[in-house]
Amino acid sequence: MTSPAKGKKVLLFGVGLSTPPMIHYLTGFGIEVTACARNPKKLEAVLNEVKEKDLVKSALFDISAEDCEKRLDELCPGCDIMVSMMPPPCHPKIAAAALKHGKHFFTSSYVSPAMEKLSPEFEKKGLLSINECGVDPGLDHMSAKKVIDEVQSKGGKVLAFFSVCGGLPAPQCNNPFGGGYKISWTPYGVLSAGTNNALFKFQGKNVTKPGTEIYDPPEWRHVIKVEGKDTTFEWYPNRDSTPYIMHYNMPECQSIIRGTYRNNGWCNTLRSIALLGLNSKEEAKEPFDGKSYLEAAISIWNATNEDKLDAKATKGDIIKKYAAFLKKEPSNKAITDLEWVGLFDSTDKIPAGTKAPIDVMCHLWTNKMQYGEDEKDMIVMQHIFEVEHKDGTREELTSTMVHFGLGKYHHIPSKFTAMARTVSLPLACAIRMKLEDRIKRTGVIRPVYPEIYNPILEEVAKLSPPITFEEAALSPQIWLRHEVKPGEERTALTPETAKELIDAGFRVTVEKSPTRCIATEEYAKVGCKIAEMNSWPSAPYPTIILGLKELPEDGSDLIHRHILFAHCFKEQAGWKELLGRFKKGGGSLYDLEFLKENGRRVAAFGRPAGMAGMALGLWQWAMQKLGKPAIADLKSWKSKEAMCDTVRSALKEVEEKKGLKASALIIGALGRCGKGATWVAEQCGVTPIKWDMAETKGGGPFKQLLEVNVLVNCIYLTSKIPAFLTKEMVAPPDRKLSVFVDVSCDTSNPNNPFPIYNTGTTLTNPILSVGDEKAPLDVVAIDHLPSLIPLESTINYTKDLTPHIKKLVKKEAFFTEPVWKDAGDLYLSKLKEAGH
Repeated sequence: MTSPAKGKKVLLFGVGLSTPPMIHYLTGFGIEVTACARNPKKLEAVLNEVKEKDLVKSALFDISAEDCEKRLDELCPGCDIMVSMMPPPCHPKIAAAALKHGKHFFTSSYVSPAMEKLSPEFEKKGLLSINECGVDPGLDHMSAKKVIDEVQSKGGKVLAFFSVCGGLPAPQCNNPFGGGYKISWTPYGVLSAGTNNALFKFQGKNVTKPGTEIYDPPEWRHVIKVEGKDTTFEWYPNRDSTPYIMHYNMPECQSIIRGTYRNNGWCNTLRSIALLGLNSKEEAKEPFDGKSYLEAAISIWNATNEDKLDAKATKGDIIKKYAAFLKKEPSNKAITDLEWVGLFDSTDKIPAGTKAPIDVMCHLWTNKMQYGEDEKDMIVMQHIFEVEHKDGTREELTSTMVHFGLGKYHHIPSKFTAMARTVSLPLACAIRMKLEDRIKRTGVIRPVYPEIYNPILEEVAKLSPPITFEEAALSPQIWLRHEVKPGEERTALTPETAKELIDAGFRVTVEKSPTRCIATEEYAKVGCKIAEMNSWPSAPYPTIILGLKELPEDGSDLIHRHILFAHCFKEQAGWKELLGRFKKGGGSLYDLEFLKENGRRVAAFGRPAGMAGMALGLWQWAMQKLGKPAIADLKSWKSKEAMCDTVRSALKEVEEKKGLKASALIIGALGRCGKGATWVAEQCGVTPIKWDMAETKGGGPFKQLLEVNVLVNCIYLTSKIPAFLTKEMVAPPDRKLSVFVDVSCDTSNPNNPFPIYNTGTTLTNPILSVGDEKAPLDVVAIDHLPSLIPLESTINYTKDLTPHIKKLVKKEAFFTEPVWKDAGDLYLSKLKEAGH
């Protein structure tokens, strides 16, 4: 079918590296192109290779000439659309000419403030100026807005958005520099990136990163499939990302960063270049003309350092200086990259007119980092969207493009680079659409509207080779955090259960932890990603944060879904404040204590808690009888058997020296906790008295509890009942009871049946004395007793918990699976109780 644009005329300013694909595309639809440039040779090179030669004309044009405006007046009247592929500062002058002559104006460049000011006049005259319609900017806007609009149209919101793009050599065409980099046009912009500040928003806060710090560690990395292989790319933030919250209409977005991809090693090398002043734009006092590159390196060093080098210094001398200054070994990749590119060469001379260090580096890059005749480039782009849907479910979505060029840049289609195609073809599609009267908007705009971006994305996907984006939903991520509670060595996942989750479709990230009972390397071996300690606050919004004990009490907003023992649903101290942090951050809490199925916890540490509680009770009783200091500074045992060995040894000493044997009573003896306490007592030669509901259902007081040496409480009451023991009951000195272990240790519970103490104890100070010297009564009330036998506790607990975590592989499981839905509903009810 013949295009309605056939016979229409495009006036193209600038015939650079990216324009030939545009010319080939437009002339293929019968559109006439007049190409304007000041270099006749460039025009000739393009025109010689154009298939439809009769549709392309050339015109000389120099925007810096005195008669520039007169020349524009001569050229403009005969066209339908004016296009500028010249450097960005040239656009406003050409756009002004377009307004003067009533023409539409298109470019792939960013909307500058000067262009923005022209928007009202374009609108007033019913004219269109499309900007940012190349690759980055351009295809990034279109592919991102497509996903954003789809999410929002269904009532969802984008909580965070990351967009990263990079032009790189195809993997087989890499060189050693910075992990692999080659230039397809002037390297000046790439080298000067380290002088530009980066502005972005992260978790609700605006962040400014000075240009000198954008390459600083830790490097940001993404893994993208390239030619079927998982490939890791470094990336760094690029200029000001914050306006795109408005441009993309995402008022709810809390994080937005636009960045640039490079191969691994790039940031290390470019950071070193910046620190050494090699990308400085400041002109040197003495020109570099005629100097060797080694002499220039010495001169640059001496200009900024007191530790001067002799003018006749050798390559080895300056390498040593660089290494010492950067605090790196001379063999560091950053220094060997500088050597490879030729900075320490003493023979080649620098061209005339080289005034600043950045110019020196530009010459080196241009000489050493060009594409070979048959080498290919590629464009890698990925957007990551952290989304919350209308139903409250969260997930991470991606839109990814990996596009390869066809060879070294040339003016024939079979040799177009990826950069040239992706910069010019989206704009060419937009030009054709306007010439076919398919775009009705006016003013200075970006291609962020469905009626513009959908046809362009569809069109470039039909090209040969196609330019396409693959959209996907990432598998859910579980993030195992480091435990900050002193002495806590347990964890909510073992390497074995982590592997189960990976096999079920999860991504599992594990924080480094010096205290966890399982070495971090063991998790890495089964495929877990390893993260820095306490880095979970920066995890993506949809991430599920898994831990056991309390979160840091730093008052920060909690944005994630957390699974842990929060100790805040029974009105414990600070419960309102903690729930307020979740409410403010938009996160949610799934308390491990209240994950229940048929009224029973799906996983519990009850048995090891009872074991450790009985062990400490008997051990402390033995210390009393032997006249030794109270147990303190507790350290974990490698096994329950090792723990029992410690207790048996102490009890044996009491029996041999004092002729005494311990007696013990367990309340809640038939439950998990009570059975654990019973097992330890029996292993240590003590036959405990076992009480359960039948003995305690009517409530206290119970004088019988004063007739044993060690009392272990393994129950937690949720309703009021007469106290089992009171302060008055334990006051008389003739009682036998001298150690009370409260495994439940909910000291602030208003239903506590043992109101004889009011504060918990710790692994460091496990004993609270509520008696006196003549009649001691020592209380043990540690809220993480199982951490004393952490490995066994962890193994048994995670076996029970993991099957229920597996169900979260479906994003809706928090709202549909009874165990998780009930826990979520409980959280919401507690929020209301707390007044949030």
